[in-house]
Amino acid sequence: MKPRPTIRDLAAHLGISHTTVSLALRHDPRIPPATRARVQKAARALGYRADAVVSSLMARLRTLRTKPVQAALGFITAWPTRHGWRQASILQRFHLGAPRRARALGYTLDEFWLTEPGMTGDRMSRILCARGIRGLILHSLPAAGGTLKLDWKHFACVTKGLTVVQPHAHRVVSSHYEDMQLVLHRLAARRYRRIGLVLSETLSVRVDRAWLAAFLLQQNETPASDRLPALITRTDDEEAHFIEWFSAFRPEVILFSDQPIPTWVQRLKLNVPADVGLVHLDWSRDVAPLAGLDSDPETIGMAATDLLVGQLQANEFGTPKHEKIVAVRGRWVPGGSVRRR
Repeated sequence: MKPRPTIRDLAAHLGISHTTVSLALRHDPRIPPATRARVQKAARALGYRADAVVSSLMARLRTLRTKPVQAALGFITAWPTRHGWRQASILQRFHLGAPRRARALGYTLDEFWLTEPGMTGDRMSRILCARGIRGLILHSLPAAGGTLKLDWKHFACVTKGLTVVQPHAHRVVSSHYEDMQLVLHRLAARRYRRIGLVLSETLSVRVDRAWLAAFLLQQNETPASDRLPALITRTDDEEAHFIEWFSAFRPEVILFSDQPIPTWVQRLKLNVPADVGLVHLDWSRDVAPLAGLDSDPETIGMAATDLLVGQLQANEFGTPKHEKIVAVRGRWVPGGSVRRR
């Protein structure tokens, strides 16, 4: 059997150094595009194939060699205030998981505020490059449809959630559709039949309406007598709409997230869970003893770091041709706000 060609074989064939061949095969931006194309064409022609075990070892060695220069990853926020995102427990927990995983991989995670007064995308790009930071985690924004401006060709990026639409980047998300299916399954096991969903339009859009989609599918498969329309609030007078909706449809349990449903239920003089059950779709210890869905933001943060470091080790910089989406499933958290009917 003819031996598989090596990088040194390619280098001899092309009349260039094996280091140049190695960098070109990894799409390293330090190698001119024409040289990269020439090397990759020769590799295909000669039947070169990378050895997965050797590639993994070399990636690890490169990480160790570059650690003094490239030890930090960037954590980019772009809220109106520097610490505005910290008011949300789910976003704080994501920030706990990301640096924990970064430390395990030999990196630190440095925070940068992109909307700082006087800051521009060009200036931030220069700051990051000067500090040797080429891997960035882009944190969620307050609302969907956000655009961040940096000189993206210098960076590998991973975005949390769906709120950042520019740049196009790999992203990590909660598996909202499957999570809603899990919640509905748990409630069915407790013999709840008339299940209601209450969300603001803003939050529903933020999760790409995945919660609503899974809920509507379940409603379509529910006997007509037990079907309830979802309440998606779009005005300031949310409580009045909730009271009207509750009085009309009398749900046995309510799924919610961003509205003070327990307070509204209390004002209706309803007992939880005897009169109505409650399930929080963004559960954290702050809302205990409510039952709910814990999306496990710490694990999502760790997944974001893994996805980012993988790009750095493969020298993948700039906006990707095909975006990868890593979805992390949550877990059901039992609580005193639901009962077995």
